[in-house]
Amino acid sequence: MKQGWTPTKHPVLELPSDEELAKLVKNNGEEAVRDYLLKREEKIRLERENPFVHGFEPPHWHRADKALEKVDELCVLGGNRAGKSEWAAKRMVELMVNIPNARIWCLHTTSMSSIQMQQPLIWKYVPNSWKAIKKSKHCNINFGSKSGFAMNAWLGPNGSMMTFLNFAQEKRVVEGGEITACWIDEAIDEQSLDWIETLRYRLVTRRGTEPGGGKMLVTFTPITGYSPVVNDYLAGSQITETEESELLPEQNVKGVPVGHMPVEAKHPFKNSSVVWFHTKHNPYNPWPQMIKQLEGRPKSEIKIRAYGWADNTAGAMFPQFNRHNIIPAKDIPKKGTRYMAIDPGQNKNYFFVWLLVDPEGRKFVYREWPDIEVGEWATPGGKDGKVGIAQKLDVVLGVDQIIEMVNRLEEGEEIFERYIDPRFGASQVVGKEGGTSIIDLLNFAGMHVEPSAGIRIEQGVATINEWLSYNENEPITKLNEPKLYISEECQNLIYCMNEWKNVEKDGPTKDPCDTLRYIAVMDPCYMDADVPAVSAGGSY
Repeated sequence: MKQGWTPTKHPVLELPSDEELAKLVKNNGEEAVRDYLLKREEKIRLERENPFVHGFEPPHWHRADKALEKVDELCVLGGNRAGKSEWAAKRMVELMVNIPNARIWCLHTTSMSSIQMQQPLIWKYVPNSWKAIKKSKHCNINFGSKSGFAMNAWLGPNGSMMTFLNFAQEKRVVEGGEITACWIDEAIDEQSLDWIETLRYRLVTRRGTEPGGGKMLVTFTPITGYSPVVNDYLAGSQITETEESELLPEQNVKGVPVGHMPVEAKHPFKNSSVVWFHTKHNPYNPWPQMIKQLEGRPKSEIKIRAYGWADNTAGAMFPQFNRHNIIPAKDIPKKGTRYMAIDPGQNKNYFFVWLLVDPEGRKFVYREWPDIEVGEWATPGGKDGKVGIAQKLDVVLGVDQIIEMVNRLEEGEEIFERYIDPRFGASQVVGKEGGTSIIDLLNFAGMHVEPSAGIRIEQGVATINEWLSYNENEPITKLNEPKLYISEECQNLIYCMNEWKNVEKDGPTKDPCDTLRYIAVMDPCYMDADVPAVSAGGSY
């Protein structure tokens, strides 16, 4: 070892202090310490020159790996320089190496951003053994730092091919293509979401055919805030894991412990998860510099830059509705008074909600129709969502069909009262006996329904918010708890309660919320079976 030689600094392979070094020399001898330092230098060199084989993988990478094993789509939201793109790039190259004849697509915002940001990361992780292979018809790996991969693609010696696309292209370039996996980096707007929807169909046939096949990775820092893509993955998801947030010691996210930020969320029905890479997780990023840079910055900016979290500031109608209001179906009480409400519509399915009030006055929504098995009532996009397939699929409009469907779902349940939209329910339709209303038709057919109170939307919303209200600064207990709970099986209602902002006159997310509102304004309560009822029964 040369006199005056200085060991290389490394964020993971830390050097011993002068005191520790002296102690090591004393206990093990100078030659043993020299060998240790030389081996450390060799590890650093190998990591730098061949990161595919020798690169260090921090623990938060393995959290993402475990999450991806369980789902087909993983959205990784990260703070600045948290390592999310490094992780995704290496995993895509691993699929190229491990799956012969794989077809991988990588997408970025524009062609230029792909060349500058995404393609260099892929090149970094291409194995050295592959880089050394000369160009042929069976292998073509040609990369330039200014122009990226030649023709925006490269071919590995095992027949695997990776293609680079961007959101500025026409979507028709991907129509009909079948791919093994894809990575979408920095997807932020509705155009990106349209691409994601299209790519989902390109992956279907490869799911389950080989390890990693059919997977979609979506990575970005939500610097523009709560975007349509963030909404697509977070709406309806439940946060399952959190970590202490050094820069944010207060209450940061509803339903998350004080002084914590989310690190993982899972959607109960969609085959997708969300993982957050906090900037502090990445040992290669100088965390003290980030702390200094964010000093005095707004809380919302710290959430985004350090923790990858974007608040939904668009003003949802039920701000206290959170994951504590969503419970397993098995936890719905058996004893209680049952109510049902209907939101009729024109040339689309009606929406139905069933609610039980227990002896303590708590309200439990235990059923909806159409449910998620029929399809999504509303999807991300627009100001108040886009129309989902459940609104138009196998439309049930006839009175006989409605009663048959309700009978099948209720299986003899005793429904105390049923309510319907007072405006649409009273509108005239053509029945067997001539012009009459939907309410009359249902009553004639044997299902007693009453018009809900025709009061302002804001009043019904206020009642539901009263049901959701509790002291958020205290633990949830019998003396401090919300009065509204929703079965996790009611995914359409859950999604719409999270997303409805009442911006559009009749936005798609409004209907399920209206249905619950029709019950709320009628002041549903528990009716003791031993006390004679004074209200007209709603069973049939």
